[in-house]
Amino acid sequence: MVRIPSDPPDDDLDPQQLHDRVDDAINLSLGELEAFRDSELNQAYLQANSEKAQPGDQPLDDVIRLVETPRTEYSDADDGFNEAEESRELLDFQRRTQGQIKSQGLGSNTIDGFADATFREVASIRWGIDPDDEREWL
Repeated sequence: MVRIPSDPPDDDLDPQQLHDRVDDAINLSLGELEAFRDSELNQAYLQANSEKAQPGDQPLDDVIRLVETPRTEYSDADDGFNEAEESRELLDFQRRTQGQIKSQGLGSNTIDGFADATFREVASIRWGIDPDDEREWL
């Protein structure tokens, strides 16, 4: 189970500190994130989810971009991709999701064709955290 600190609050952190917090939270490598983006499981999730929350591979593409961005290039500027804002969004989503997983488990709502993958689990993976840190799926 991933624990994401909230002290000090994300809003009090500078972009480089946000980079470090995101880097500590994410447990998937860049290669794993890219492979997941191209996977049949991700495509099945998108099809089943009907892109209700966020279109296509967003937020997965945003997570990949955060992972690719060096610490020194993180900024809080509206230059087309605000790393600080995206980091805060990722951390906020994952605190809620990891809390749900801790209190309610992964759920039983599975994705067609993938009996061992729940929507909650895949949503977490799409935001950079595999709730099963012992999984060898890529």
